[in-house]
Amino acid sequence: MSHHYSIRNLLNIKDNNITFDENFCSTETIKKVKAKVFHGTLTYQPKACYACGHVFDDQIIKHGFKTSLIKMPSISGFHTYLKLRKQRYFCKHCHSTFT
Repeated sequence: MSHHYSIRNLLNIKDNNITFDENFCSTETIKKVKAKVFHGTLTYQPKACYACGHVFDDQIIKHGFKTSLIKMPSISGFHTYLKLRKQRYFCKHCHSTFT
């Protein structure tokens, strides 16, 4: 059983496209409260551009990441967050970016 599965199970995450870093958990102060923060990455190959609908091809390229901080249910009394790096894409057909 991979640690990705165990963490997804702990956080009740169903998306298999989310993986977790080697140092997947840290303690950080968020809104003046000590919290557990899990560090994950979401990457996948989109079926089409979200803006223009063009089917995925070599003109839709990876374009960095956008990080989101998502509140999760508390674990062991700690406020818990998922700091998720989401793959961004750039569509050369319509010059839009999307995650």
